[in-house]
Amino acid sequence: MSVRRLGVLSGALIGVVLLVGVVQAGAAGSVTVLKFHNPPGVSTGIGFNLNDPNAIPPLGSSIAIRARLENVGSQFGKPSGATVGRVLLQCTVLTDYSATGTIDGICNGIAHVPNGFLTFDGNGGFSNASVNFYAVTGGVGPYANDRGSIKVVNHKDGSSDATVTLSS
Repeated sequence: MSVRRLGVLSGALIGVVLLVGVVQAGAAGSVTVLKFHNPPGVSTGIGFNLNDPNAIPPLGSSIAIRARLENVGSQFGKPSGATVGRVLLQCTVLTDYSATGTIDGICNGIAHVPNGFLTFDGNGGFSNASVNFYAVTGGVGPYANDRGSIKVVNHKDGSSDATVTLSS
């Protein structure tokens, strides 16, 4: 008899777990996509001279980057091309170039837009790649519970295009 109760209890428990999974999947919010063009930003070396082409950023130094966010398409009630915000990115050097021969680290950023802001992380500031990716870690306003990714396509003139894909 106790085996039968255990079987019924296990079946009920599995049913509840499956139901919770279905409810959570159904409750998964909508996807929001934001697109921006970023004209060349301003970069500042902290702890080294960024303007010296031979300078190697030492362990613990950082690069601060500031750029404008311009609409690609109509967003936030403003037309394509309108400046709608700014992005601030600080990248901290976490590798010793003399030991590794590379510079790498973590970049933390914030993107201010008219209805709130997003926070994000990645290492794109140290990469010369044509495409960089960042993880959206949260924000304020309608972005408070969002997660997602940012794909940044870099251009030779120092500008870039960013596609932000969010889900809540």
